[in-house]
Amino acid sequence: MTLLERADEVSRIGALLSRARAGHGGVLLTLGAAGMGKTALLSATRDEAVRRGMLALWAGGGELEGDLAFGIVRQLFEPRLRAVPSGQRAELWDGAAGLARPVFGDTPVGEGSATMGAVVHGLYWLCANLADHGPLLLAVDDAHWADEASLRFLSHLARRVTDLPVLLVLATRLTAPGRANPVDRALSGVRPENLDLLPLSDVAVAELVRRRLSPAADDLFCRACALATGGNPFLLTEVLSGLRADGVRPVAAEAHRITGLTPATVSRSVLARLARHGPDAVRLGRAIAVLGPAASLAHVAELADLTPARAADRVDALAHEGLVAAGPAIEFPHPLVRTAVYMDMTETVRGVMHKRAARLLDAGGVPPERLVPHLLATAPEGDPWTSRVLRVAASGDLARGAPESAAACLERALAEPPPPALRGALLVEFGRALGMLNRPAEAADALQEALDLTVDLPHRVRLTIKLGMLMVMTGNGARAVQLFGQAHEAIAAAEPGTPMDVLVDISLGRLTAIEPAARWRPPLDVVASRLHGNTTDDRMAWALLAFGAAATADSPCSEVVRLATRAASGPLPPEPWVLVNLASAALTIADDLPSGFDLLDRGIEAARRCGDVAAFGYLSMLRSHTALYAGHLLDAEADAWAALRLARPETQDTPLAAAVLVEALLDRGDPSAAQRILVEQGIEGDQPLSMLIAHFVHVARGRLRLRQGRYRDALADLLPCGEALGAAGYVNPSFAQWRPPAALAHLALGETDDARRLAAEELELARAFQAPRSIALALRTTAAIEGGGPAIELLREAVTLLEGSPAELEHARALVDHGSALRRAGHRRDAQAPLRRGLDLATRCAAQALARRATEELITAGARPRRARLTGPQALTASELRIANMAAGDSTNRDIAEALFVTRRTVELHLSNTYRKLGVRSRRELRQALSQEPPARARIES
Repeated sequence: MTLLERADEVSRIGALLSRARAGHGGVLLTLGAAGMGKTALLSATRDEAVRRGMLALWAGGGELEGDLAFGIVRQLFEPRLRAVPSGQRAELWDGAAGLARPVFGDTPVGEGSATMGAVVHGLYWLCANLADHGPLLLAVDDAHWADEASLRFLSHLARRVTDLPVLLVLATRLTAPGRANPVDRALSGVRPENLDLLPLSDVAVAELVRRRLSPAADDLFCRACALATGGNPFLLTEVLSGLRADGVRPVAAEAHRITGLTPATVSRSVLARLARHGPDAVRLGRAIAVLGPAASLAHVAELADLTPARAADRVDALAHEGLVAAGPAIEFPHPLVRTAVYMDMTETVRGVMHKRAARLLDAGGVPPERLVPHLLATAPEGDPWTSRVLRVAASGDLARGAPESAAACLERALAEPPPPALRGALLVEFGRALGMLNRPAEAADALQEALDLTVDLPHRVRLTIKLGMLMVMTGNGARAVQLFGQAHEAIAAAEPGTPMDVLVDISLGRLTAIEPAARWRPPLDVVASRLHGNTTDDRMAWALLAFGAAATADSPCSEVVRLATRAASGPLPPEPWVLVNLASAALTIADDLPSGFDLLDRGIEAARRCGDVAAFGYLSMLRSHTALYAGHLLDAEADAWAALRLARPETQDTPLAAAVLVEALLDRGDPSAAQRILVEQGIEGDQPLSMLIAHFVHVARGRLRLRQGRYRDALADLLPCGEALGAAGYVNPSFAQWRPPAALAHLALGETDDARRLAAEELELARAFQAPRSIALALRTTAAIEGGGPAIELLREAVTLLEGSPAELEHARALVDHGSALRRAGHRRDAQAPLRRGLDLATRCAAQALARRATEELITAGARPRRARLTGPQALTASELRIANMAAGDSTNRDIAEALFVTRRTVELHLSNTYRKLGVRSRRELRQALSQEPPARARIES
């Protein structure tokens, strides 16, 4: 087919290739009906890319490819990986790219599973490593048939491709109205260049007719061809092949032979042409249709029940007529030809042939995952072999970070059905895959069925615990508590001592479900004296005890620190995020902020090394919360943004990350931005307190509504949250700071008695726990209610408590409140010293609203503070400052990008802005600028 009609499209693609060569990548989405010439256009694009010195990688989707995990990804990258000399291959796997090795079988597939985020992250960096050697074209034909795992990567890449010298071209068919195209879902939020492939014009159709049939073809005949085919290049080509085979002359008198043609009649024409070559050719065509792309002659011959010689002869004949493309692999020249042949068989015949294909491929040593598309197309018949193969394939898919394919395999294996002895194990694995896909309700159903089939007590207990955690995720806390109780009763009644791993899992589940600590802590208290810390379970037990004591305030903060320190000692376990979560939170609640930061940094670094994006995001959210306690507001904001950017929208991580970002923006003095986050992330409406950590959302929203003057709304958030936590005994002010904003909301509404009651309760509990930060906050809240002379004494105590404390922002608030109270009492000169110190600390913390308030109070007290100017490091955004500090520490741009799960272009942009704001031109100057006293720190003149 000629590409003359595609001149405009080719020109647009050329411009995009030029941009990619210049380092500015993009996404091109080509849309067209079946047979509209997109494959030819992609071929021309590939040829043009090669002519321009680009590396062109190609993949094509197929009806069987959608069930092959990372099938499109493998087509794109495997040929290049094989072509690279082994000595240079290490370069391509450098850094985070190595996380993608399991996709290509480059590392052994073990029993564990790669996280979805880690594999996709690794594939992005593999692409970046390839692009370091020159610009790339990644072209995917028939992308609507791509498997889910590959679509996940393409979606990830499409959002970052502008930062690479890469042009990503996705060719897909138009879908019928009301039907979703998976490519549209993958590109949601991306703005690709769209290229709609239009039908061939009448002039182009006439040119092709005269080229294929006769230069003297009649105009009326050519017009009939255009009308019958709608200008579809593939249909036109097939019509002309059929007309030529039938000896039809292209004259006006024969035009009636064409007008009745439709895609259906063209399909019948293909089948007729195939049948003319005899029954052997029909069987051969069916075998090719079933085996799909890249079918070998040997396999085709065996499936068609032909000798290799006879099969080769028939392939040559069909290739001569253009019905098949023969090469190292045998396939049809167009997917529509394959569809015509495939659909000519009944569903039963297709299923039988797919089963035979799977068997013969298995006998030839083909890996189990390559058998999956065939087995999924068969009818269940109770064949144990089918269930075993699908289970092995699912295990490999999980290890490659492709739970979508694993779930499909396991669902089909369960439908076979498998032998009764295997069904329980398959249900457990099915539940695990569904859990990875964040489909907890379906995962819970699978685990419940597995539990009903399980007799072995230890296995039943572990399944009960897993089911309980899924109930927590689905918001069914009552059912979760019931399951955890059943698990504990069952194991306690059967054995003299509960296995430590089971005890830890039950306790963790009950804690997460907001079950009172008085119910889950006693069994841990019993074994506490026997713990040595030489196992992860021992350290997890210490972490649970530390967190329980911290959240309930049942022990003073010194005991919490002792337990949490023991939990955090030694190397982190392979999946450390739960231990780090509990122990770091306990340390933070107990005001040992440096140790909390240290443990979180260790956990985040472990997540970076293994590419665990979910753990990195979750621990970044926790680090942001700890930074709020410390008053490191720029760090809090940067960590919260990182967590929110990486959170999967459908998980609990999104509202949690949004909540800590709201608090960071509030403390920075930007309630408008905080409100935008609340709305954009969908957490302005009702949020159930379904798990313990969900109180972050309620407290953040309550604080924001207090700042907005929406006092009743603030109480509607804070009081139910406090009641739920209090009912379970989680009353420590350092754990959930809901009483101070609730007390201030009552005060603003004139409800002084309620305000005093909450403030007194807060102060009593805080003094019992002995953490200076929460005591100081309670004192400030009480001072705001009492006013006058009592307030001055309360605030003086708060300031004294926080001397030398790592909680700098709370110290700054106490100083500013103390200075303000002195000024209101007429002690203007005495007020200036605490106000100066408060302003200094507020500026250091980047608490702009507090700094403005301190400045105004100083002016009223008679001082003349200089206005703080946003220059130097103070002028940097939270993310700019974070990247600048990493760059000043000798990290390369790539190191920073990999560590923060961002692109190198993002790092370059932030550093460019930083250099401009700081007036520096090198990393040496950057280090000097960041090490100097911040110029924006206010200097006070009396």
